Amino acid sequence: MQSLEDRLKQLTPEELIKLTSGADFWQSAAIPKAQIPSFRMSDGPNGLRYQSGTGDALGINDSVVSTCFPTASAVACTWDPELISQMGRAIGAEARSLKVDMVLGPGINIKRNPLCGRNFEYFSEDPYLAGMLGAAWIKGLQSEGVAACLKHFAGNNQENDRLLSDSLIDETALHELYLEAFRIAVETAAPEGIMCSYNKVNGTYASDNPYLLTDVLRHQWKFDGAVVTDWGALNNKVASLNAGTDLEMPSSHNMFDQQALAALKDGQLKRSALLRAAGNVVKVAEKKRPAFKGDREALLRQNGQLAQKVEEQAAVLLKNEDGILPIQSAEKLLVVGQMAAETRYQGAGSSHINPPAHTSILDGLTKAGITYDYQQGYAFENKTAGRLTDAAVTAAKNAQTVLFVAGLPETDESEGFDRQNMKLPVNQNALIERMAAVNPNLIVLLIAGAPVELPWLTKVKGLINLYLGGQFVGDAAANLLTGKVNPAGKLAESYPITYQDVPSAEIYDQNPRSVGYAESVYVGYRYYEKAGQPVAFPFGFGLSYTNFKLSDLKLNSDQVQAGRSIQVSVNVTNTGERDGAEVVQAYVGNSPQRPLKPLKALKGFQKIFLKAGETKKVTIELSAHAFSEWDQQQQQWQLPTAAKFIIVGTGSNQTLPPVPVKVNGQSIDDAAREIPAWYVKPIGKPSLTDFTQMSGLTVQPPTVSRPGRYTRLNTPRELSAHSMIVRKVTEIVKKNMTKGISDPSSPEAKFMETIILDTPLIRLAQQSSGKLSLSLVDKLVAIANRHYLRAIFGR
Repeated sequence: MQSLEDRLKQLTPEELIKLTSGADFWQSAAIPKAQIPSFRMSDGPNGLRYQSGTGDALGINDSVVSTCFPTASAVACTWDPELISQMGRAIGAEARSLKVDMVLGPGINIKRNPLCGRNFEYFSEDPYLAGMLGAAWIKGLQSEGVAACLKHFAGNNQENDRLLSDSLIDETALHELYLEAFRIAVETAAPEGIMCSYNKVNGTYASDNPYLLTDVLRHQWKFDGAVVTDWGALNNKVASLNAGTDLEMPSSHNMFDQQALAALKDGQLKRSALLRAAGNVVKVAEKKRPAFKGDREALLRQNGQLAQKVEEQAAVLLKNEDGILPIQSAEKLLVVGQMAAETRYQGAGSSHINPPAHTSILDGLTKAGITYDYQQGYAFENKTAGRLTDAAVTAAKNAQTVLFVAGLPETDESEGFDRQNMKLPVNQNALIERMAAVNPNLIVLLIAGAPVELPWLTKVKGLINLYLGGQFVGDAAANLLTGKVNPAGKLAESYPITYQDVPSAEIYDQNPRSVGYAESVYVGYRYYEKAGQPVAFPFGFGLSYTNFKLSDLKLNSDQVQAGRSIQVSVNVTNTGERDGAEVVQAYVGNSPQRPLKPLKALKGFQKIFLKAGETKKVTIELSAHAFSEWDQQQQQWQLPTAAKFIIVGTGSNQTLPPVPVKVNGQSIDDAAREIPAWYVKPIGKPSLTDFTQMSGLTVQPPTVSRPGRYTRLNTPRELSAHSMIVRKVTEIVKKNMTKGISDPSSPEAKFMETIILDTPLIRLAQQSSGKLSLSLVDKLVAIANRHYLRAIFGR
């Protein structure tokens, strides 16, 4: 049998290049004469968005019915890799039932700022947690014979201008924070695919970035799978193949293939790079994948039950004053909020799932046999609704307990654009304040994909964070409220008190095309703890209907050496009267005087179930890598000779006393590095001046595109401002792309309008399935530029 290398050598240059370009919206190209098949891809971080008809990357067109699991922001709060692996297996089984070969997920980008519109699709602010949970999802999915495509590699931490932004990240933060989750997932779970992101990283588009795709991904991490572009993220076909990209998606109708062929002939495109790319695509396409032999309807029912279980383990009990929860069946309960009747259970955009069924909060309460009265109280449109509000307040006066369902409407968070602030709608906050004034027994259920400000927190007795809980969030909520299920979720991200407390608050989205990550490693709890900044709820926090106690912490060694692990053991006792689960968290601490180092960082965790009164011993293994640091000069991780500590707890602020360990490694001299004081003690906000001094990276000032200088990378919004012809073409494109949207004020419509107006013309052409040709793009650019020239020179 011929080797793959020999088979590829028999293909023509045209056929090799064809293999590196998508055949249509969801499939790679096949070469029938060489018996090379195509493979099918589908969206699916929290369920399968399989489109049997017209494909799109936006969640607009219809998709086949599939299970909608909780989104990643919820799933991460389980801190349960085995449960997440089950979820991956479930999605894998559904993928095979539809003959899908590769699922585009999971997304493990770091939550740099709470306003990122896609944070609901990402796991955590912490790379270790995100990496381990992502690895569990990948292992589960790939155990079913389905390829995972880990995304978005790398530095994709905003949605505004995501196709043009440049993420400027210093080397320490890049490796210790933003790449670390990817490293863990790649080395632990070996995904078959990696999806490169739209943005630039330190001046070079991710698809063209040899440092990321070859030096780091392939050489350092030994990744041997296929690198697939995000849909329309290819920047330069030749540069991308040379850098390490393998497959351009979706089909651009071979828009760049002639350019690549010419570059191959003149030596600009390396033949070895083309053979590598084609070979990696063929390996995915030719991998034997199992046929689905079960009953798809039965699979959907089974997976729906799993989706509910995941949400029950993910929901975080944040407040339970006076033991107001769980509620009692005899209570006179009033439920308030439009979100209770029309409960959001997923995000908008490319991850939008079409589930076989879903339950609202009201549905769940009714199915559980809970008696309640209901008042709408507010409207999603955020208009002052005096009649609705007054009726709810009057009803609250006569209720024993009020259950207020609050949350962000779909128009507030979505792929494609960032949130404008961290607030709940004004009418919801105002109504909660009025409710608290007339009834002290107030419980809030929170529905949102990311943190929100909670100005009324001290005035409510109960608070459960459901995030976006999947298709059966209503059933899960009823079980949590009544105590049938004991809450066990732990926050996978910090909850700031106000947005201004966030370290990147003053620079995020202020210059979205040149983005200085001025806070460096100080993201989330790494900042809040070292800066002494109070938060509403810290990373790793979560209450239970029972209580737990840690005791008898022991290490098997107090010496850290290369290639050796330290075992950390601790006893966990359920001291309450209910069975429940707790998460033991192990952190590695640093001296407060060290620059660019947090006080502590998560390096191990284990979730454990205990019956009431039961004690179990938990052992967590910390590898030498848990104590290592990135060495930029040597381009590798090194053990330093430095003071380190092991800190064990049930939350980042609920820990036992630190235990010092001696690290035997490479000597370091932090004092020799000229680093601004903020990066030693990050009080207040970072400055871009200090960032440049520390990193050597310079943020470019915002630029306004001007007629006469337009290029393919300008957006329809920019060109339309000076060209009526471009405006008309844009309106035609918009009309064609929004045919399936009946409500112009819907989140889908807002998402679509943003995508059309703010996507560079060349990227729109790449995703248009040939409807917007390269020649038309160039003509539109020329028209916009000539309009300006005629106005100036009269030609």
